Amino acid sequence: MTIASCIWIGVEYLATDVAVAALRQHRRSRQVFCGRLAVADDLRRAVNEQPSAPRADGLEPEWHDADAGTIIGGGLLSDLLRQRRPVEEVVLVLPPWDAPHHCGAIEALASPLAVSLEVPLEVPLEVPLEVTLDHARGFIERVAIGAAAAKAVMSAPASRGMTILSQPTTAGTALGAGLQALTETWVRIERPRWQQQSLQLNVMQPEAWLSERAETTP
Repeated sequence: MTIASCIWIGVEYLATDVAVAALRQHRRSRQVFCGRLAVADDLRRAVNEQPSAPRADGLEPEWHDADAGTIIGGGLLSDLLRQRRPVEEVVLVLPPWDAPHHCGAIEALASPLAVSLEVPLEVPLEVPLEVTLDHARGFIERVAIGAAAAKAVMSAPASRGMTILSQPTTAGTALGAGLQALTETWVRIERPRWQQQSLQLNVMQPEAWLSERAETTP
């Protein structure tokens, strides 16, 4: 019997406790974690050290360095999903709604000179335009590329569908609110097309997703 895969996309934004809890609820599936692994060392260590994590019969967790927010990363993900068929579920983890502050500006505030001048670290920082544009572009590409790759390899009844996990914090900027509304509207309009193939498409917070999986896992 071929083992179905649960594909995780964007693990750099996945909370460690959610990953560990989810792993325990997918004991009979191959867990394939994808994302920017360079910033997910703690998550990877915590998952691999779980005594209850599958270790045999091809169920040991896999890790792949592929950024869904880029065209190259999207291509790698598409190939990986085809190689890991049948796919039970794809879980796309979204970054925070709001664009991050520019790292250079944060480092400048934390520099010895800034400290000697007693510059308060809580001074609000203006997000540079290039950071805002890069965040918005990568966010949209992440959703579009992840969904296209997932839908191309899924088929009922072996596949459940795709879940988009949003961050638990609400948007605090106009850009963040726009991206949140865009994601929710896209899921609402796109969902009927997935349902025609007997596949689910949802956007949920991690706690709700874990609760639903706990209720449906035998």
